[in-house]
Order: sequence, then structure tokens, then C-alpha cells
Amino acid sequence: MKKVVLFALIAAVCAGVLLYFYLGKLETQKQVQVEYDNVVVAATDIPAFTPITADMVKFQSIPMGYAHPLAAHTMEEVVGYVTESDIIAGEQMLPSKLKQFGETDSGLSYVVPDGMRAVTVAVDEVTGVAGFLQRGDYVDVISYTTTNFEVVATQTQDGTEQTTAPAQTVQSQSTTVIAAQNVRVAAVGVSLASTASTTEDQTAIGYNSVTLLLSPADAMRVVQGARSGALVLILRASGDHTANTEDPVINDTLLIKPE
Repeated sequence: MKKVVLFALIAAVCAGVLLYFYLGKLETQKQVQVEYDNVVVAATDIPAFTPITADMVKFQSIPMGYAHPLAAHTMEEVVGYVTESDIIAGEQMLPSKLKQFGETDSGLSYVVPDGMRAVTVAVDEVTGVAGFLQRGDYVDVISYTTTNFEVVATQTQDGTEQTTAPAQTVQSQSTTVIAAQNVRVAAVGVSLASTASTTEDQTAIGYNSVTLLLSPADAMRVVQGARSGALVLILRASGDHTANTEDPVINDTLLIKPE
């Protein structure tokens, strides 16, 4: 009888040990190792058409398989680019939905440098350099306009020259001035390609307008020159960015013999 009891105890201990290892094995199988993927997300709300800076984005760990397949994984993919729409905080950054300054396929507004303005002027075969302008060229903008001036009468009294107030002595004269200089061409015609292509609907030169990148002050001078007279674009040589210091030219200046 004692042998039976001892045998039962040994069997129970063995069964308990086996059950312990079995349950431990089941617990080990339940522990699933989760892998994570680091993606770039918005650290704050980013409005549309906003250049992205480093403090606007951050890395976030997301379980593998839950990240967007087009999500950015490096800061270089998003910093410096521009948003096309509003992005909320925590949203994954998708480089395919961002624009970059300078890329023509992003649109003209992404080509305009900070602080500059894009201004389009009408040209023809003469004023537009006979169709030889290309995107990236540099030009000077010459304005041919009419200016007014006062003729001041003088008289000599006791050997002293005195000035008398004129009576309705305002006269006009044709004047050629530099409205803007060293200006980069942003586009020719309606294309952002490097050259303009001629179609049946366009003139022989391939374009009848040129878009220039101007400072706000030069933009106002060019617009004034276009409305008050005529503009002529003169092409600079490649790499020539020297200042044009020529004085305004009037009709009487043409009578001066060149040196």
C-alpha cells in the first residue's frame, strides 16, 4: 500500500513538473516581438503653402506595417520643402505631396525667390530680343517714355545772374532710362521650360510675353515704364552681372559727338 502511495506521489510530482513546463511554453508563444518603423510626422499644425523647418517635424515610432508606404524616413526629405495643403500635428509627412523651390514642375510661385516678385511684360520680335530669350537669362529693362521739365528763364542785373519764376514753361521730352537691370528671366511665354516652343497659335518668335523676377521697387518701375511708354529688353552676356551706370538719354543727347 505504501508503494502505491509513493508511486502516486511521484506520478503527481512528474505531472506537475510537466504541466509547469507546458504552461511556460504556452506563455512564451504568446509573447510576440513587435518591430517598429521610424517615420517623420508633423510636430505641430502646418498651414498650406508654408516652408517646412526642422522644428515643425519630428520622428515617431510606428509598428511595422502601419506606416504609410510613401512616408518620409529622413528629415532631408521634408525640411526646406513647401506644403500644398494643411497638415495637422502627428500626421505622417509624404514627400510626394510637398513642393520644392526652384522646380519648374511645382509652378511659378515656387520659382520666385524670397523677397522677389514675378512680373510679366509684353514683348514682340524687337522688344523681346527676336525670340532668343531663354529661362535663366539676365536682361536689362529699358523704358522709352516722355518726361516733363521746366524751362527756367534767367536774366542778368548788375552783373549778377538771377532766376525768375517761369510762367507755364513746362515742356516734354522723350527719354530713355534704365527701369531695372540684371534681371533674371523666370519664364518665356506661358511655359516654364528652358526654351519657348513655337506653335501655330503663337507668333513666329514663340512668345509674346516674358516673366521677370524683380524686387518690389523695380517691379513698380517696370510697370510704370510699361504704362507710360514702351519697354525694351536687352540681353546680357552669360555671366555678366556688372552694373549699368548709363545716364538717361534724351533727344538732344544724340547730338553730342561720341568720344
